[in-house]
Amino acid sequence: MKKRALAVALALTLAIGMAPATAVVQAAPAQAATHVTTPAQAKKIAKKLVAQRGWSTHQYSCLVNLWKKESGWRVTAGHASGAYGIPQAYPGTKMKSAGKDWRKGATTQITWGLKYIKKRYKTPCGAWSHWKRTHWY
Repeated sequence: MKKRALAVALALTLAIGMAPATAVVQAAPAQAATHVTTPAQAKKIAKKLVAQRGWSTHQYSCLVNLWKKESGWRVTAGHASGAYGIPQAYPGTKMKSAGKDWRKGATTQITWGLKYIKKRYKTPCGAWSHWKRTHWY
């Protein structure tokens, strides 16, 4: 961001021979801080959080399969039932307990989802096994 502002100031200086006080223009951020991530980015976040819990890469694979079926790893995935987000929390507002940005924050949603899985199924593979039998978790 600072490089672009400097480049703009330099270009103005060269064009008009001096840099007026208003010549420094701040560049807009490349991406607004909306916390919306792509499915690929969400998976990277999850991989890190799964490892931090001491779960294996096999557990991570189960989680990838589970949330691919539930939400396609989309932070804004919704269901007519009221389920929402990557882990399809029902209702979605449950994820408020993990953070204020629960509507679009992948880290918040994943953190909430992993806690839910740990409490209810012990591991992502436990949740995935249940999902394969029932098509819900």
